Amino acid sequence: MTPTPVTTPARARSIELLAAAAHLVVAVALVTLSLGGASIVLPVALSLPGGGPGAFSGVDLAAAAAVVLLVSAAARAVVAVRPERGRAVRALELSQVSGISLFLVAQLNGVAEAGALILCYAVAAAAIGVLWLQGRAPLEQRGSAWPYSLGAAIAIVPWGVVALYQVVGLAVGAPPPPLVRVLTIVVLLLAAALWLVERRWQLGLLADARAELVRTALTLGTGIALLVLAVGLARPSALL
Repeated sequence: MTPTPVTTPARARSIELLAAAAHLVVAVALVTLSLGGASIVLPVALSLPGGGPGAFSGVDLAAAAAVVLLVSAAARAVVAVRPERGRAVRALELSQVSGISLFLVAQLNGVAEAGALILCYAVAAAAIGVLWLQGRAPLEQRGSAWPYSLGAAIAIVPWGVVALYQVVGLAVGAPPPPLVRVLTIVVLLLAAALWLVERRWQLGLLADARAELVRTALTLGTGIALLVLAVGLARPSALL
């Protein structure tokens, strides 16, 4: 049997820096899109019992998506310099990528109320915290099913809110654009794949280095999906 290659510290550092560069390239593309005015602004509303201001703010889709990629780029750079902090930094990265991405996906599907958007972000980010806590346990305890199941149950809640808006939109004849519907499913599948990777790592079925590479591909894939959304909604002809 051929032995599994060992990832040396120098090789691991090179991989992290390459991952940081890849995320940064997509982030720069999104920032360029935003600065060029080729982005859309998603409304944020606030309804008060006595009558509120309605749509009182907005989020630039391309700029917010760039933040997702910049978080990953910064996290990878930190891990390259301080590999001993890798697990904690990666958990922070994944929580923010999950939270901000879900915030944007919810907006694109018609969720505009500030309170609902903040809760979607907070729940998605907090669910990753459950994975991080379980990952800190000894290997013999890491495979326990209930913490993972609890985290997954928490993580699916904001996606249920998104699904509700999609179904209601279809029912009343005002669905989100086809591109939004398709890429919402893509981002959901990427999020689900991330949880599957974490579970396989917890059970010892996936080596640390391989799990890290797959996580990189998934976060980069989420960023690229947001880039396609930003370009496709602002300049549909660019995707033809």
